Amino acid sequence: MNILLLSTDTDIVNAVEKYCVNNDHELISISKINDAEAELESHRFDAVLMDCSIRTSELIIFSEVISNALLDTVVLLIGPLDSNQREQLSRKLSAHYSIDKPLRTKAFNEIMGKVMKRAIIVRDAGLIGRSAVMEETVQTIMQIGPSPINVLLTGESGSGKEVIARAVHAVSLRAAKPFLAVNCAALAEGILESELFGHEKGSFTGASARRIGMFEQANRGTIFLDEIGEIPHSTQIRLLRVLEEREIMRVGGTEVIPVDVRVIAATNQNLESLVEEGRFRRDLYYRIKVLEITAPPLRKRPEDIPILVDRIARLYSLENDLPPRRFSDKAKDVLSRAPWTGNVRELRNVIESSLALTSSKIVGIDDIPSNLLRDINRHTTLPIRQEAPADSAERELIYRTLLDLKSDIREIKQFLFENRFKADNELRDPYMVEVKPLNEDQTEPTLEEIERQAIIDTLENTDGNRRLAAEMLGIGERTLYRKLKLYGLS
Repeated sequence: MNILLLSTDTDIVNAVEKYCVNNDHELISISKINDAEAELESHRFDAVLMDCSIRTSELIIFSEVISNALLDTVVLLIGPLDSNQREQLSRKLSAHYSIDKPLRTKAFNEIMGKVMKRAIIVRDAGLIGRSAVMEETVQTIMQIGPSPINVLLTGESGSGKEVIARAVHAVSLRAAKPFLAVNCAALAEGILESELFGHEKGSFTGASARRIGMFEQANRGTIFLDEIGEIPHSTQIRLLRVLEEREIMRVGGTEVIPVDVRVIAATNQNLESLVEEGRFRRDLYYRIKVLEITAPPLRKRPEDIPILVDRIARLYSLENDLPPRRFSDKAKDVLSRAPWTGNVRELRNVIESSLALTSSKIVGIDDIPSNLLRDINRHTTLPIRQEAPADSAERELIYRTLLDLKSDIREIKQFLFENRFKADNELRDPYMVEVKPLNEDQTEPTLEEIERQAIIDTLENTDGNRRLAAEMLGIGERTLYRKLKLYGLS
């Protein structure tokens, strides 16, 4: 793998060089930021190591300038850094780790092991994101990837279940072997069995030759069964035999063929309900659900949308041999407010459509499809989305408030004040942060001050229950603990 080191510290350079030699990684060591920018613009690196003894302000600017080049790159920050500096840098990076100086061999090897495993996930599966819920997903993948257990992926359509499946395979001991994917809902019963298990010549009309099925092709690798809830009952029986006996028999055949395949299944249905209804075998359900990972819907991780927009736009330009183009910050802010019922798949369609319909180097709000803008306006104008469940309404209000404040703090504060109470207080929300309009002689509070107050008010309204407060604020519990420490509230 390719590693870029930005450091002027001889001890750090020597430690990284030794690690790379011992682990067969290619290393380019740079001491000047300008040279590092040139390398990142002309080469692709799996990991970038930044020595933070270089002026932090310069590193922040550097991270901003080459942010697109770091979308598919894992960054290791080599300390020391205070919490504020770390927070500023982390906003520019899609995936990062940190370690303090001096570099101790054991600790450094451990953190580099995580960095390189994360780099494999990013490189081979394209799984990126800085949100707490995505970070938890990645940590689960890194933990269970090397094990041989079967995995069930659940989540809404378009939320990236196949991407997660590819990430699990990429960090597994089977990574060098095949990864094959099949959409079980797209094939009729007879065709599905032939695809999965193969068939012998003459086993049915049109079977003019022997066919090797996907389980044989994926031997010692991974097979991804998407929409497994759609598999017919007879095929479920054959699949159960594969999982229990590790052997298959081709359609129309008599030979038992041993196979060693890891199965990752996915569904957007409630399999447990299908089991209760008798539509899915209980024994098969328990066989595939050794461990379950839920793909988070895009609306649950809006902070990931800007980097996803940048990455999709960059890949679109590369795949179509077009000059690089980007979305304006305002356009990305607007896209971050969309409901995204179609999740990442819908986001990709919108990005590619916007790029196809404009030749501008910078895609603005006016280039976003009008039907999506209407959805966004409807989504952000109402106190809560009409389709939102009651138990998530408060969380959506808090999170959307903080997101909007980032783009235009004064205007949104005034908006919140004017809409804080309706005529009869029917829509009053107990978890909403009350923001009063500024007098002319008042100093406008910073976003950090408003965020701190939001955390204080939410904790008060949840009687100090930090888990519930994190849910109300739309952030991970670990992120809440970090912010409590950052704001001196712990």
